[in-house]
Amino acid sequence: MGRYSSVDWILFEWDERRTGLGPVRSSLEDTRGWYHQLGPWLDPGPAPGVSVCRLMVDGRVVVLSRTRTGGSDSRRTIRVQAYLGGSAANASAMPNVRQALALAPGWSSLLPADPEPLDLAVLLRPYADASAALDRRARAEAATLAPIVSEALRGHRESLSVVAQGEAVVRLWGLVDILDLVLGRYPETFSTYESDDLKQGAEVIFLQQWPGPSSRASHRRRVDLRAPDQSDLYGEIAAMVVDAYAGRRLPELVKRLRINDGMALEERVELLGAALREPPKPVPDEPRTPPPPEPPKPSEPPEPAPAMTSGPRRRVPAERPRPTPAPEPRAPVTPQARPDPQPVAVRDAFDYFLTELAEATTEGAARGILRDVHAWARTRPPADVRSRLHALVPELERLLPDDEVNPILRDLLDPDAPAEAVRSAWLDPRWLVLAAVLLVVLVLQVVTTILR
Repeated sequence: MGRYSSVDWILFEWDERRTGLGPVRSSLEDTRGWYHQLGPWLDPGPAPGVSVCRLMVDGRVVVLSRTRTGGSDSRRTIRVQAYLGGSAANASAMPNVRQALALAPGWSSLLPADPEPLDLAVLLRPYADASAALDRRARAEAATLAPIVSEALRGHRESLSVVAQGEAVVRLWGLVDILDLVLGRYPETFSTYESDDLKQGAEVIFLQQWPGPSSRASHRRRVDLRAPDQSDLYGEIAAMVVDAYAGRRLPELVKRLRINDGMALEERVELLGAALREPPKPVPDEPRTPPPPEPPKPSEPPEPAPAMTSGPRRRVPAERPRPTPAPEPRAPVTPQARPDPQPVAVRDAFDYFLTELAEATTEGAARGILRDVHAWARTRPPADVRSRLHALVPELERLLPDDEVNPILRDLLDPDAPAEAVRSAWLDPRWLVLAAVLLVVLVLQVVTTILR
């Protein structure tokens, strides 16, 4: 098991002995009770591919990777891997929301044959590449997020049901990024596919269509991307922030409006509404390109000189062409030896982390990125990450105090170094001076007593 952490797992499949869907393998000795709590969330949907669900169950983070082993939508073809992470009481419990969205669809091949927990560092190893690709897709398709963002602004902290076609994982990734910056919080629990929206336990769920009249008692705010209604102030604000997110200008907008942690929703909406009323910045005129010069007119041939009529004609000998000297041979240029370039995956990962830190405006966002850096770097050889790890320090120190940044960086730069010894509080110079003063007073009292 790795130094970082471990993740328990349960595999749900059709069990012929029980003639039903249930746990068939697990790293836990006892799986009783887990089926009854996770059973309502095990449906992967009729579409091919993997649907993802992140819940808080029994005090732990649970990520479900749901798929089908055949073409039919029978319960016999359902295959679900449940990954049981850290304590739900910890706000940064792993696998976190972004890790679940980026990686859970590809975890199916990592289940071991033995009932052993999984190494979290192994699960998170491809996070940098997967998250960068997902980020590019989310920004390219960001225009569809405006109705969801506007409904999240109207009903702050209320659960959402979204009817949409396409990949819900891509939309959720963009929604998390936008709400994290605009509202200071984002959905921690979600499901990328459900057949109805009556269940409680997920803050955002995606459906392919509304289930029917029987579900009208749902206690959720409903969003239908097939017929969006964006005709009020919240719709205009949502369109503005989604456009800024697609163009990577949203962190700059939030910083310019001075939206910070702890600010109430009403204040945030007021500041964003004021940004809508700002006049657009004038676009500078493009410099005019001067017209191309006219081509020179062909010169007329010179008129022939008049012939001489008197006197003998002298013959002028023709000038022989001079031989052109051959160019001197140049010495061959020996290419200088260059060090081996840094692995491409490491450069891409650090570029992604630097971009995320540059866009971060809150301590919570910076802490999440620092945890992702730590988890990813522990899966790489130290020599690959040391040379570029220092580039992250200025951005981290801009948002976090040194006592949070230094221990993690020290652990990554020199993982075998022993931890610094904790100096006893009694060795503090101030205590030593006080002890010396008390000792002098005590000696003077003893001498005074003796002289009496």
